[in-house]
Amino acid sequence: MTLPTSIQQAQQALATLRDPNKSLQAFGQVHDQKTSTFVPYDPSRLTKSLQQEILDYVSNPPLTKHGQTRFLTVLTGRQMGKSLASEYALYPKVAYTPGWDHVCIADTKDRAEYLHKRIHHLHERWPTQVRSRTVPNREARQLTFQPRDGGKMRVLSAETGSVGIGQSPDSFHASECAFWADFAGSMFLIWPSLINRDRALAIFECTPWEARSDWHHHCLEAKNNKGRHLYLFKPFWDGALNVRPWDSDAQLDNEEIALLERYGPEGLTQENLAFRRFIMDTDIQLRRNPDLFKVFYPYDDLSCWLTSSNAAIPKHALDKHINSPRLQPWTPPYREFQQPHPDAHYVIGVDPAGYAARDHAAFQVFKIFDDQWEQVAVFADNTDPIRFVDKLIRTGLKYNKATLVVESNGVGQATLALLREREYPSIFFEKRKRPGFTTTANSLERMMGWLTDALLETFVFYDRDTVEQLLSYRNDKRIEEAPSSEIARGKASPRRRERHHWDKISALLMVTVGARRAPARHRYKPKDLPPGKNPIHSGQYTFPQQTKRWEEIQRQKRRNKRRKKR
Repeated sequence: MTLPTSIQQAQQALATLRDPNKSLQAFGQVHDQKTSTFVPYDPSRLTKSLQQEILDYVSNPPLTKHGQTRFLTVLTGRQMGKSLASEYALYPKVAYTPGWDHVCIADTKDRAEYLHKRIHHLHERWPTQVRSRTVPNREARQLTFQPRDGGKMRVLSAETGSVGIGQSPDSFHASECAFWADFAGSMFLIWPSLINRDRALAIFECTPWEARSDWHHHCLEAKNNKGRHLYLFKPFWDGALNVRPWDSDAQLDNEEIALLERYGPEGLTQENLAFRRFIMDTDIQLRRNPDLFKVFYPYDDLSCWLTSSNAAIPKHALDKHINSPRLQPWTPPYREFQQPHPDAHYVIGVDPAGYAARDHAAFQVFKIFDDQWEQVAVFADNTDPIRFVDKLIRTGLKYNKATLVVESNGVGQATLALLREREYPSIFFEKRKRPGFTTTANSLERMMGWLTDALLETFVFYDRDTVEQLLSYRNDKRIEEAPSSEIARGKASPRRRERHHWDKISALLMVTVGARRAPARHRYKPKDLPPGKNPIHSGQYTFPQQTKRWEEIQRQKRRNKRRKKR
C-alpha cells in the first residue's frame, strides 16, 4: 500500500530530525568552551574528527555479523567534548522517537547534573517550530517528552556500586568510566539490559588512567573487537584548542625533537608542543610529574596508561618496549613478523587450553641468540586442543624444529600427550621423563624474575598486543581461584579476570624458560660467516638433546674400540 504524500513527507521529516548529523548541526545551540557563549553546534569547532565520529556512530551505527549494533568505546584526552558530544548526539534520537529511553551514568552526581543541564540548554534553544513537547516534571535529572513525540533522557551517578540495576535503555552513555566507584561491578548489573537489545546504542568514554584497571581492560576488549565492542582513540592533537603559537625564537629540546620525529607523521605539530609547554608551566601537578601529561593528553593508546608502583612488572622494564617504533597491530589469530632463518634456533612458549575452557590457547615464537630474543610469530585463539596442536606442530617444524616449552599444569598434559603421539622432534623436558614445565608458586617467582631481566636486556617485540598485555599484567596466577572453588562458593571470585587478558604473557613466561636453556648462538654479520655455518658453541641442552648427544658419544666410543681391536 502506498502511503499518502503528506504522511511520507512527515516520516521523512522525522527521520531527518532524529539524525544528529542533520538536525543537531541545523538547529543546535551549545555553550562554547572557548568563548563562553552559545553558538551553533559545529563538531569540528572543538575537535578535528572526534565529535564528528561520535555523531556518525549515533546516526548510522555499525553492525556486528549477527546484525546487532556495536557499542562504541572512546579513549581520548581532556577537554575534547566527548561527554557533551555524546549527550548532544543522542538528544534528537530521544526527542523524536516515541518511547525511546536514554540513560547517562556519570562518575559523580555533580557531573551528572552538569551534563543534564547542558541538555536542557540545548532543548530550550531548539527552534520552537520543531521542538518536541515535554511533560512537566520536577525531577532535576530527567527530561521527558510527550509520549506521542519522544521518549525520556535520564542521568544517574556512579557513586554507588549498584547504579543502573533494573535499567532497560534504548541508548546508554557511560561517562568518565575510569572514575566510577565500581565500573566492572556496575556494568555487571547493566549488561543484561543491553546485550540482547539488537538496536541499542552504547557509548563508553573517558581519558586514560591506571593500567590494570577495569577501564583499561574494557578498552583492551574494545580494541580487540570482543563481543559487540567498537573502539575509537584520538590523540590530544585532535583537539582544536590544544595549540598555542610557536615562538619563532624558541628552540626544540631533544624530547620535543623525538616526539616530532615519531608523531609528526600522525599530525603532531610545533603548535601542539607549544601547548604542551604552556600546560606544563600552568599545571603544578604536571610540572612535578611530566609523565602525567601523556596520560591526560595522550600521544597514543599504549604509552598513555598510568603504571602503579606495585605492578607485577616494573615500569622501567617496559619503557623501551612501549616506545618502540617496531610495534605492529595485532591481527588474530596468528601473525608472523619474520620468516625462519637457517642459522637460528627458535623457542616456542606454549600456553595451552582445554575443551570449553574460559581462556585462549596461545604460543609465542622467538628467535634465540645469546644477546637477543626476537619475537617472530604469535598465535592466540579460543580453539580446541587438537587444532591448536596441529597449528603448533606446523609452526614448530617451519621454524627449524623449534623447541616447544609447554606449561604442563592441568590441560597442558593433553597438549604434551598429543605432541608426543605425533612424535614432534623437540619438546622441552623440565627433568628426565618430565616433559613441559610445571608452574608452581616458587617457579613463578623465578619466572617473573627471568621475565623482568629479559625485558630489560634481551627481548625484542613486534606485536603491539603483547606489550599491551605486559602493561596490564597482574601476575594473576598467584591469586586466581580454581573453578572448583568457585562452584563450591556459588559465585565467581571478584579477583578473577577473564583469562584471555594475558594468554600471551603465560606463553611468554614459557619462552623465558626455554630461552635460558637453549644452545648459545652468537649473532653475526653476513660477511662474517656463510649461511648455515653458525655453530653451537656451548651451553645447556634440553633433555632430548642431552639424550641424543649422549647416545652419539657412546656410539663413537664403540667405534673407537672396534678400530683398536683391528
